[in-house]
Amino acid sequence: MDENIKKEVISWVKLILSAFVIAFILKTYVFQIALVNQVSMEPTLYEGEILVIAKVNYLINDPARGDIVVLKDELEDKYLIKRAIGLPNEVIDIRNDRVYIDGKELNPDYTDALTRDNGFAKSRVPEEKYFVMGDNRMQSRDSRSDTVGFVSRDNIVGKAVFRIWPFNKFGIVR
Repeated sequence: MDENIKKEVISWVKLILSAFVIAFILKTYVFQIALVNQVSMEPTLYEGEILVIAKVNYLINDPARGDIVVLKDELEDKYLIKRAIGLPNEVIDIRNDRVYIDGKELNPDYTDALTRDNGFAKSRVPEEKYFVMGDNRMQSRDSRSDTVGFVSRDNIVGKAVFRIWPFNKFGIVR
């Protein structure tokens, strides 16, 4: 094989390997794409929308109240998209169809619907855990459910920051 061809092939192999390594690092630590495949976040997010999830945010900071987070659902081995409502060591109470945090009504409450307790009893969010809810409180399997409960910080993958589909809703997710 000609020496120039060998150098060219090696150059291409290095380039392709570098691209794979960079893509792996970006997907693992910086961002990923997520498809909304549930109605639990309506009217904020609708089924079929495609989001950019920032992972790097939570390498530096912890989730904040109001963040739309992607979390691992170990029960069904899939990802859920919910809103962080209760932070570690806060007391969550749902009464009179409203959410209270440390005795104060959640404001904004991120929903137009009433919030049923679904059997959830007033509780303190454990250390390193979060209380999450869907914005569509009537159609959301979230921390009020025994199958989700308080979410471990380690199960929160990232923050939904940008909507890339549909194009007419292209932009920052709030």
